[in-house]
Amino acid sequence: MASALKLFFWLCSLLTAYVYFLYPLLIMRVSRSAGRKYVKSDILPSLSVIITAYNEERNIAGKIENTLELDYPGHLMEVIVGSDGSTDRTDEIVRSYEDRGVRLLSFPENRGKTMVQNDCVREARGEIIVFMDAASLCSRDSLRKLAANFADPRVGAVAGRVAFTRAEENLTTESQGVYWKYEQFLKKAESSLGSLVGVDGPLYAIRKDLCEKLDEDMMSDFISPLLVIKNGHSVVYEPEAVTYEEATVRAEDEIRTRRRIVNRGLAGLSKHRELVNPAASPLLAWQIISHKVLRWLVGFYYLGMLATSLVLAARWFFFFAFSGLMAILCLSHYSLWMQDRQSRWFTIPYYFVLVNMAAVLGSIDFIKGKRVISWKPVRE
Repeated sequence: MASALKLFFWLCSLLTAYVYFLYPLLIMRVSRSAGRKYVKSDILPSLSVIITAYNEERNIAGKIENTLELDYPGHLMEVIVGSDGSTDRTDEIVRSYEDRGVRLLSFPENRGKTMVQNDCVREARGEIIVFMDAASLCSRDSLRKLAANFADPRVGAVAGRVAFTRAEENLTTESQGVYWKYEQFLKKAESSLGSLVGVDGPLYAIRKDLCEKLDEDMMSDFISPLLVIKNGHSVVYEPEAVTYEEATVRAEDEIRTRRRIVNRGLAGLSKHRELVNPAASPLLAWQIISHKVLRWLVGFYYLGMLATSLVLAARWFFFFAFSGLMAILCLSHYSLWMQDRQSRWFTIPYYFVLVNMAAVLGSIDFIKGKRVISWKPVRE
């Protein structure tokens, strides 16, 4: 019995170490040895900018103004706003921009972001589809920076970079910044291989002929780029195409967001199992499993280590292991309570517990058959 518990403890420990430390080192090593060089050029393909919105009366005017002022020829860019059953003044505000070429696609019911994007893509006329969120504001040259990557015919999709602004400074906003810096390190390594696993929803672009219709419970900014890779094209990261978004302030909102992401991510992979089939695409399957699936399960590894070290605590090593694991929980709980008065040293244990708790909840939701379809901004 004790031997089995020790084996389980070490398995959980090794999986956690692999996800956070070994995989980043391996993907960096692989990218250095097998990375590709992609051509960039100042090309100007026709673009369709698709902005999805649900009850965004507070942000939509500023977003449209920002989009219309971007440095891209107006005759080569159309702006489509897909209103997902909005019940506030979102539609009215968008209609006021129709004389400036903005198209409103207003849907009578709240069906979910993915369904709105499906319908907007079908109506779009541009060669390249650029997806944006209603509450993010782009740097003036962001469209040109994205478009330059499509000069290489191998590139099928390009991810922009999200930079967080902070209307309020606290541990949740601080920890998001640390998390995204870690993610950007992985994105750069995966991008050099042409197989970026997931893009940032507020700004990314895909060739229209590579946009596939997705089911309502799928996360488009995760599954769409993976399908692009599966179909033989590259997905790359363009850090100079920047969009600015307010960081989530409240811990409960961040948990809800992460919980939804994991649920929808697993739902998408369950319907596209070929993406995680090593026989079909060894590199892509390894990346998805390592970067996403195994990371989403870290909370379960943590609980496994906690439980086994408690049972084995009569041995000194496991007593200290249990104490350390409990210390992380205590630090996280204390940080949540004292959130506005903590130093950044608390961000790692705090966000580690927060995102992995959310991932556990999202995984349980998926196992129970719960699907997340409709949506609303967490900032409301």
